[in-house]
Order: sequence, then C-alpha cells, then structure tokens
Amino acid sequence: MNTTNTTASQSLLEMIAADERALLRIGDLARELLARHADLPLTGARLKYGSQIHLNAPTAEDVRAWAARLDAEVTEHTADPGYGPFRHTDVDTVIDGIRVHVWHCRVLSEAEAAAWRENRSRS
Repeated sequence: MNTTNTTASQSLLEMIAADERALLRIGDLARELLARHADLPLTGARLKYGSQIHLNAPTAEDVRAWAARLDAEVTEHTADPGYGPFRHTDVDTVIDGIRVHVWHCRVLSEAEAAAWRENRSRS
C-alpha cells in the first residue's frame, strides 16, 4: 500500500471512529432518558444518524407527559397523505446537542376525518 492509500485509509477509519463515538454518546443519552423517566411509557426508541433520538409514545397524552418532563413544547397537526388523515403529536427538543423527538401518530376515526375535511374546506 502506498502513502496515499494509507493516508486515505486512516482518514476513513478516523471518520468511522468519529461516527462510533457520536452514536455511543447518543446511546448514552437515550439510556439516561429511559432510566430517568422509566415511569413514562414508550413503544419504541431509535437512534438516528445526525445526533437524534426518536422515542415513540403510545398516546398523545404520553407525548404531553414527556413534554412536561423535558420542559418542551408540544406540536400537533393533522395531515392526509392520500390514504386517510393522521393526527401527529410531537415534541422536539435538544439536550446536550442531541435532538430528542418524542412522537405519536394515529389514524383519525371516520367521524373525525369527516369533521377535519369539512373544517379544511371552510378555511
């Protein structure tokens, strides 16, 4: 292996090591959040590239409870991607430079969907 290839390989290995350190840091925060708030329910937890933790809560009320604990704002919106409206409840905050996203999404009932569509047509 020549010097150029060795330098390139070291640079790539350094990049991989930096990503590993970042993911370990994200994982440490995720474990800390789960331990500190073990009484708050979750149905999923994912570490995402780009310093993100995504926590899936079973209900919108659970998202609100997480928001209160994290001292963060709740956002809610309804969207229809073409196969039925969904209600999204989210919390986004940054802790130690890591984005923490707690979310819940549910399909609207037929009555809720009809009311939502009716309300949209008036706007």
